[in-house]
Amino acid sequence: MTVKLKPVGFYSDTEVGERGQPTLESSRGKFTGPVDKLVPYLRSAHFVAVSGSGVHDDLAPDKPLIGALSIHTDGVWVWPSSYPYYVETYQADVPVELLELASSYRWVPPKIPDDADFDERMPF
Repeated sequence: MTVKLKPVGFYSDTEVGERGQPTLESSRGKFTGPVDKLVPYLRSAHFVAVSGSGVHDDLAPDKPLIGALSIHTDGVWVWPSSYPYYVETYQADVPVELLELASSYRWVPPKIPDDADFDERMPF
């Protein structure tokens, strides 16, 4: 069975953005939840793909390197490695459904088999 993942954090105004997604600027300052629990959840979730390129802070004037670009999932949502950075640094918006799912897992992402079949076009 193929699973369709829900994209989050692929902001249309960033280098890893997808057309039709919200902008990072409009998402900034909207998350008031438990950053200290959610960010580790996002960072430790399953790798779907790793790119050879880096990703930069698109809101900072000097655009410093955040790190290597990778794509993560918890089996329901999919996000770029820059998403936890933006949640932590700029309190970027988090869908309620993602927050509720992470909380239901007690902030530990589920183990996902490497051969899981996801129907999601990678944005790079």
